[in-house]
Amino acid sequence: MTTTTDIFTDSRRRFSESQKKLAEVWDESQKQLSESQKKLVYTWIDNLPTGMIQVNLSDTFQKTLNFQRELVNSALQAQQVAVQLAMETQRQFWDNYFQLTQKTAEETQNTTTTNW
Repeated sequence: MTTTTDIFTDSRRRFSESQKKLAEVWDESQKQLSESQKKLVYTWIDNLPTGMIQVNLSDTFQKTLNFQRELVNSALQAQQVAVQLAMETQRQFWDNYFQLTQKTAEETQNTTTTNW
Protein backbone atom coordinates (compact mmCIF):
# COMPACT_ATOMS: atom_id res chain seq x y z
CA MET A 1 0.00 0.00 0.00
CA THR A 2 1.24 3.47 -0.90
CA THR A 3 1.28 6.01 1.90
CA THR A 4 1.01 9.75 1.70
CA THR A 5 4.66 10.03 2.64
CA ASP A 6 5.64 7.78 -0.26
CA ILE A 7 3.58 9.83 -2.69
CA PHE A 8 5.08 13.05 -1.38
CA THR A 9 8.63 11.66 -1.58
CA ASP A 10 8.09 10.35 -5.10
CA SER A 11 6.54 13.63 -6.17
CA ARG A 12 9.46 15.58 -4.70
CA ARG A 13 11.97 13.32 -6.45
CA ARG A 14 10.26 13.77 -9.83
CA PHE A 15 10.08 17.53 -9.28
CA SER A 16 13.80 17.66 -8.46
CA GLU A 17 14.62 15.60 -11.54
CA SER A 18 12.54 17.85 -13.77
CA GLN A 19 14.16 20.95 -12.23
CA LYS A 20 17.57 19.43 -12.84
CA LYS A 21 16.70 18.64 -16.47
CA LEU A 22 15.30 22.15 -16.95
CA ALA A 23 18.50 23.67 -15.54
CA GLU A 24 20.60 21.51 -17.87
CA VAL A 25 18.51 22.51 -20.89
CA TRP A 26 18.75 26.17 -19.86
CA ASP A 27 22.54 25.99 -19.46
CA GLU A 28 22.91 24.30 -22.82
CA SER A 29 20.71 26.87 -24.55
CA GLN A 30 22.73 29.71 -23.01
CA LYS A 31 25.98 28.12 -24.22
CA GLN A 32 24.55 27.73 -27.72
CA LEU A 33 23.31 31.33 -27.73
CA SER A 34 26.72 32.58 -26.62
CA GLU A 35 28.48 30.52 -29.28
CA SER A 36 26.07 31.76 -31.95
CA GLN A 37 26.72 35.38 -30.96
CA LYS A 38 30.48 34.82 -31.09
CA LYS A 39 30.23 33.21 -34.52
CA LEU A 40 28.09 36.09 -35.76
CA VAL A 41 30.57 38.71 -34.55
CA TYR A 42 33.58 36.85 -35.94
CA THR A 43 31.85 36.35 -39.29
CA TRP A 44 30.95 40.03 -39.40
CA ILE A 45 34.53 41.08 -38.60
CA ASP A 46 35.98 38.64 -41.14
CA ASN A 47 33.75 40.08 -43.87
CA LEU A 48 34.56 43.73 -43.18
CA PRO A 49 37.09 45.44 -45.40
CA THR A 50 40.41 45.62 -43.59
CA GLY A 51 40.53 49.43 -43.62
CA MET A 52 37.37 49.74 -41.55
CA ILE A 53 38.81 47.96 -38.52
CA GLN A 54 42.02 49.91 -38.31
CA VAL A 55 42.01 52.64 -35.71
CA ASN A 56 44.55 55.38 -35.62
CA LEU A 57 45.43 55.28 -31.93
CA SER A 58 47.79 58.22 -32.22
CA ASP A 59 45.06 60.40 -33.70
CA THR A 60 42.53 59.21 -31.12
CA PHE A 61 44.97 59.87 -28.29
CA GLN A 62 45.72 63.37 -29.62
CA LYS A 63 42.02 64.20 -29.92
CA THR A 64 41.39 62.97 -26.38
CA LEU A 65 44.33 64.97 -25.07
CA ASN A 66 43.12 68.12 -26.86
CA PHE A 67 39.62 67.66 -25.47
CA GLN A 68 41.00 67.29 -21.94
CA ARG A 69 43.14 70.40 -22.43
CA GLU A 70 40.13 72.43 -23.60
CA LEU A 71 38.07 71.14 -20.69
CA VAL A 72 40.74 72.13 -18.14
CA ASN A 73 41.21 75.54 -19.79
CA SER A 74 37.47 76.17 -19.69
CA ALA A 75 37.34 75.24 -16.02
CA LEU A 76 40.29 77.53 -15.24
CA GLN A 77 38.70 80.41 -17.15
CA ALA A 78 35.45 79.93 -15.25
CA GLN A 79 37.37 79.97 -11.96
CA GLN A 80 39.22 83.10 -13.04
CA VAL A 81 35.96 84.88 -13.86
CA ALA A 82 34.47 83.79 -10.53
CA VAL A 83 37.51 85.05 -8.59
CA GLN A 84 37.52 88.36 -10.47
CA LEU A 85 33.82 88.80 -9.80
CA ALA A 86 34.33 88.04 -6.10
CA MET A 87 37.24 90.50 -5.89
CA GLU A 88 35.26 93.22 -7.67
CA THR A 89 32.30 92.65 -5.37
CA GLN A 90 34.56 92.92 -2.31
CA ARG A 91 36.21 96.03 -3.72
CA GLN A 92 32.82 97.70 -4.26
CA PHE A 93 31.68 96.66 -0.79
CA TRP A 94 34.75 98.15 0.89
CA ASP A 95 34.68 101.31 -1.29
CA ASN A 96 31.05 101.85 -0.33
CA TYR A 97 31.85 101.13 3.31
CA PHE A 98 34.69 103.68 3.42
CA GLN A 99 32.69 106.31 1.51
CA LEU A 100 29.73 105.87 3.85
CA THR A 101 32.00 105.95 6.90
CA GLN A 102 33.77 109.07 5.61
CA LYS A 103 30.44 110.76 4.89
CA THR A 104 29.11 109.81 8.33
CA ALA A 105 32.30 111.09 9.97
CA GLU A 106 32.06 114.40 8.10
CA GLU A 107 28.40 114.83 9.01
CA THR A 108 29.14 113.97 12.62
CA GLN A 109 32.03 116.43 12.66
CA ASN A 110 29.88 119.19 11.14
CA THR A 111 27.09 118.48 13.61
CA THR A 112 29.51 118.39 16.52
CA THR A 113 31.21 121.67 15.61
CA THR A 114 27.97 123.55 15.08
CA ASN A 115 26.50 122.35 18.37
CA TRP A 116 29.45 123.57 20.39
